This record gives sequence, C-alpha cells and structure tokens, in this order.
Amino acid sequence: MARLLVALALLFAPTTAAARTIAIAYFDNNTGQAELDPLRKGLADMLITDLGNVATLQIVERDKLNQVLAELKLSDSKFIDPRTAQKLGRGLAAEFIMTGGYVVAGDALRVDVRVIEVKTGRVAASEKVEGKKADFFSVEKDLVELLVKTLDVKLSSGERGKLRSNATESFDAWQKYSAGLDAKDRGDDALARKMFQAALDADPNYRAARSATERLQVIFQRGDAAKAAEIDKTWKALDPKAPDFAQQVDKLLSELTREDPEQFKRKVALLSFLAERDLTPGLMPGFSRISLEVCALMWIFDRSPDAATLLPPVCEYLMMRFPKDQSTPAQCKVLLKTIDLYAKQGPVKLKENWDQEWQNASLDWQLSQRAALPDIVKLFRLYAKKTKRP
Repeated sequence: MARLLVALALLFAPTTAAARTIAIAYFDNNTGQAELDPLRKGLADMLITDLGNVATLQIVERDKLNQVLAELKLSDSKFIDPRTAQKLGRGLAAEFIMTGGYVVAGDALRVDVRVIEVKTGRVAASEKVEGKKADFFSVEKDLVELLVKTLDVKLSSGERGKLRSNATESFDAWQKYSAGLDAKDRGDDALARKMFQAALDADPNYRAARSATERLQVIFQRGDAAKAAEIDKTWKALDPKAPDFAQQVDKLLSELTREDPEQFKRKVALLSFLAERDLTPGLMPGFSRISLEVCALMWIFDRSPDAATLLPPVCEYLMMRFPKDQSTPAQCKVLLKTIDLYAKQGPVKLKENWDQEWQNASLDWQLSQRAALPDIVKLFRLYAKKTKRP
C-alpha cells in the first residue's frame, strides 16, 4: 500500500516547466546618428537584466551572444531577418530571439520589435513601441511585457515587482553606460571604465554601471599589480655604470603612467634619483626624455602662486644639463610667458584659483597629480639647488 501511495504521489505531483531559452539580439540603430550606436547594446543589456528575473525564462548572456555573433560573422549585421535569426538562435541554443530597431527623433523614441521562433522562423510578434526619449525605461518595460505576453509567461507577484523597478531613469546615464558596454566589447577597457564612471556621475544609483565599474577595477588592479612588479624589478636593477642604463631609464620613464598615483610617484622619484647624482642618460641627440618629462611636470604648476619663483630655475637646469635638447628652450619660453599672464591676476586670486582647481579634481590623472604635488615641488627645489653658483 505504501509503495502504491508513493507511486501515485510521484505520478500526480506538479511538474516544474522547463525554462524557455530566449536570446535578445542587438537592436539596429536606424537613427542615422553614429553616436547612438552603443544603445544597440544598452537596450539588449537592459532587457537581459530584466528578463533574467523571470524564473521560467533562461536568457542568453551577452558574452555568449558576442561569441556566437563573431563565430557566425554577424557582428556588423544591421538587420536580423527570420533566416538569420534561425542561424543565430541555433548557435545560442535559443527557442526565441527578440530583435528589432530603434529611431530617435527629437524627444521621441520608437522601437520596432520582432520576436522570432528559431525552430520555424515564424515571426511570433511584430510590434511598434513608442514613447518619450526621457521615458525610455517605460518603452523598455513595454518590450518586456510584449515578450512575456507573446510567450504566455505566468509571472509571480515577486517577479512583477522586480520587472516594474528601473535600473535608471536618466537617459544620459543609460547612453554613457551603453557606450561603456560597446567599448568593453571592443577591448578598450580604459574607455569602458571612463564611460561607466560617467554613467555613475549622471546617476549615482545606477547599479549596473557600478557593478561594471567594479568588475573593470578588479581587472585593472591585477594588471597594475603585475606591471608594478615588473617596474620595481627594473628599478632595483638600475646601475648607472651598466651599458644599457640609458635604455632602462628611457623605458621606465615612458612606461610609468600618470593615471596611477603609485607609478606617477615612481616617475618623480626616478627623476629625483637622476638629479641627485647628476645623471643625464639619453638615447638620441637633440632629444632628452628627462627634459620632456620635467617640462610636462612644470605645466602642472603654470597657474601656481609660486610658479614665478619655482619654475624658472628648473628651466635653467634643463637648458644647462641638456644643451642639445631642441624642445626645452621653446617650452620654457612659452611657459614663462604663461606665468607672467596668470601673475596679472594677483597673488590672492591665483591662490584661490589654484586651491579650487585641486579641490575639484576627480579624474584619475588629476588625483594622481594632486597626490604627487609635494614630491614634484621637492624635485624642482633640487633642480634650483643644482643651478646655484658657488
């Protein structure tokens, strides 16, 4: 009897429907405006995020979509017809594909959308969704609702609540986030991080942009750590008597970036190391990497209240130590004229503007320079000391 009850329970137990696999292809940019191309990926990403909250749907991730698009040489395709959709859908193991195109005219946004059944090539739905550009999130919700209706998906109250929430209500933030996705796909991680940060600046609560920025930050930290280890190894091996000393110095100065505070400080420290020992390594006649780097440092201080006393001795040092360098005299001539121009504002206004400039620093290279200011001043004073006559 017990066995019979177990068998009956298994027979009549409710079964969980298998999740239906859906792919969201990149929408076509039919605006004629190249700057709106990244929205192709931004719209797909938003739909993937929203539909990922529905338990009975399995959404193909963007990474997989990019991979199959590349394999099928469809990355640059501007229109996915039913036959192409079938080919793409089979590669993604998807039952349905949502695709379409968008048009932006003034403040109006229109999305023409198609839902294609992969197995048959049948267009299961073909509709037009319209709204204000500023209300793009409402248009995206209409697209979600269209797919849910087409596939006859039953939503729980919790799923409905998640689908009603918006990642952002700022078109500017969404556009910059979309540009970040496009840059990331092209392998330009630096631009991607810049655009994700711009999206966060436009909407600090944009969680998708924050997550993308954090993921990129981890990638950059790993790369920076590896590069720092390599730089430190070269730094420790520096020997002024080595035959390749000039090559090593040139390589270090060219590789140490201004965007990373630690690397920028190492660059200033290397210049100090050379000045303390009166070392002037160079690879080419008429050009000095050291002069190039120091002139760039001086331009950071052209609006400084102390520029008139701090920078002229540095120019004197460079022209004395690197007399064959052709660019230094011209750079210093322009720099001194600039200092005189700003000096007309008066010391009080100069200091006020200088302090405000660094208080408002927000970009990586600005923050890096701000952190290195004391070290640069020490370097300039070292140059001034070297130019003093006995």
